[in-house]
Amino acid sequence: MSFNLVDDSNKNEATRILAEAFHDDPVLNWSLNNPQKLEPFFEFILPVYIKHQLTYLDAQGRGAACWLGPDQKIKWPLNFASISKVFKFGGAKGIWRMLMSGLKIEKNHPSAPHYYLFLIGVSPASKGQGIGTSLISHVLKMCDDQGVAAYLENSKEENLPFYEGHGFKVQKQIRFAASAPPLWLMWREPAGSEK
Repeated sequence: MSFNLVDDSNKNEATRILAEAFHDDPVLNWSLNNPQKLEPFFEFILPVYIKHQLTYLDAQGRGAACWLGPDQKIKWPLNFASISKVFKFGGAKGIWRMLMSGLKIEKNHPSAPHYYLFLIGVSPASKGQGIGTSLISHVLKMCDDQGVAAYLENSKEENLPFYEGHGFKVQKQIRFAASAPPLWLMWREPAGSEK
């Protein structure tokens, strides 16, 4: 399967796919205070990841994935304009929950070198066709070739078998608050590793 890097020419397509894929995501919807639409959230965050060249779509536009490499760091544009955008789709409660979620994710993020799968999603009409496997395998092959681990936060219990089938193991389960749904922190050693 071939992939296209996400850039300004196709980021709207990536936004649409991810908004469709995450429409019923319990953790994301809780964190954003149950917005009417998820597109504004993905319009806000995708540009921060795109520049790292590990955000891609399958060539037919059915799925998207967003990673960070071992030496890549996110620099959030914390200014009045970005906070205003977050307020528009989540309100004051959404801003508070996003900050709380971000701090807890950062606190639990592993320090060992790894590829970080931030997002992976397949449009609902394309589920069950192996697209998710192709999307995740694209970078997991790099992990294995380079001898580098991979990490993700899984927000849906029903997705655990998918990630476990690709070698990820649950390290911990957390919640951002008592009212928040669970989040599973998952780690994958590269193939052939003795760990």
